[in-house]
Amino acid sequence: MKFKLFSLILISMVFAGCSCQRYTNGIVADFETKMAIEGAQIYSFAALDGRIRDERYVYTNDTGWFETAFYLKTVAKCATLKLTISKDGYETIREVDMPVGDTVFLRKIK
Repeated sequence: MKFKLFSLILISMVFAGCSCQRYTNGIVADFETKMAIEGAQIYSFAALDGRIRDERYVYTNDTGWFETAFYLKTVAKCATLKLTISKDGYETIREVDMPVGDTVFLRKIK
């Protein structure tokens, strides 16, 4: 009986304290000129088991830099950080778990 109670308490503590966070930042630049793209939209979300959680929109600054993240409490497994990067006049890019500090190059639509 004590073992069952101890096991139940231990399992409850483990799952109650589970959390998940992902963070990334980077630069968005023009593919041809390699110049920073200001005002590109970064749509980020946590993707877990086909569901979307913790959606965010951020925009690049004048140097093309952005950062985004998510934090989920009480989850058994961690979600994937997915990004959609877009700007009028450019092709849209979709990234999964983009490395921190990476540069994404957008191609102009012809």
